[in-house]
Amino acid sequence: MRRFTVAIGGTSFGRSVQAVAFQRHPGFELVALAGSDPGRTRRIADELGVAGAYTDWARMLHELEPALASVASPVDLHHPMTMTALERGSHVLCEKPTALNRFQAAEMRDRALELGRVGAVNHEFRFFPARRHALDLVRRGAIGVPRRGEILGRYALWPRPDSRAMTWLSERARGGGILGALGSHHTDCLRQFFGEPRRALASVRVDQPRRGPTAEVAAEGQATADDACTVHYEFEGGATGIVDLCAWAAYRWERFEVMGSEATLRWDETGYRLWRVVPKQSPEELEIPEEHRLSPREGDAALVAPFTVMVERLHRALSGEAPMEPHLGDAVAVQSALDAARLSSAAGEWISVDIPGSVPRPGRGAPEVQP
Repeated sequence: MRRFTVAIGGTSFGRSVQAVAFQRHPGFELVALAGSDPGRTRRIADELGVAGAYTDWARMLHELEPALASVASPVDLHHPMTMTALERGSHVLCEKPTALNRFQAAEMRDRALELGRVGAVNHEFRFFPARRHALDLVRRGAIGVPRRGEILGRYALWPRPDSRAMTWLSERARGGGILGALGSHHTDCLRQFFGEPRRALASVRVDQPRRGPTAEVAAEGQATADDACTVHYEFEGGATGIVDLCAWAAYRWERFEVMGSEATLRWDETGYRLWRVVPKQSPEELEIPEEHRLSPREGDAALVAPFTVMVERLHRALSGEAPMEPHLGDAVAVQSALDAARLSSAAGEWISVDIPGSVPRPGRGAPEVQP
């Protein structure tokens, strides 16, 4: 088995999920981490037995030139980190949301293609067993004509001002917000079942703007990134879908439904159980086929198991054994839908989803999305 070096830019999700899965795969060698806090980054690297601990991600990429650069940083760094890694000869795995806007995402896609690099986006939610089996069933016609998708999410991220301190996740300019953080996954889900969205009508909101220890603390921040959103999509084939998310709820709960002319498929946030519902009958739980099952380990973060599938796909792609999926082309399509949702919220009307083609090079920065 070929063995590839990998360096991770980011010490939060990069530590809790990515590093775990990469170190368990015999085809990867984790050689370095980059983080903003030198002490924390060094401590995490030592815990993992990793030699490289950097606070300068560009230096890490220039010095090590890893076979794979995993970009797990705040969103405003995704574009510069990805472009630098590609130019230094690395393949790239980028976290979602992919970039600050669709033009940046398209430039990342195009440069990876120009240089012949693998460009992947981490939509590991694709690999939860219930979703994989549901997609197989829909493609086999098990629910008739697909007509509607609904994804509802409630998350206890900011139920009170003191729930979580002001970070980049609350800053719109840095790519924060629940629409990008989880709406990107859920938009990708609807794309898999119904194709590309044609237009969007959305409300993207900041319902609970205060961030900080208490309301009396002068250093308390004001969030500019959304903590709630409702996005209604229309798809080219005539189906519709909705993504409704609230990040200031008192609890966590998710429900996914794919409705067809003959039946509905439903699963919940764990992603391990799937039900089929037909009129006038009780929901029937379906057995997950062996090829879609995961074996999460006790003590692991919930996303380690599906991310392990992503790591195996990366290894096959880097080895030239199979094309990469999901790839940066998927990332551009999702980012374009998110951009349309934000523009729709600002305009109060339906906005067409514009997936950009090739971005002119060299040297021009990506245009800003102006709502």
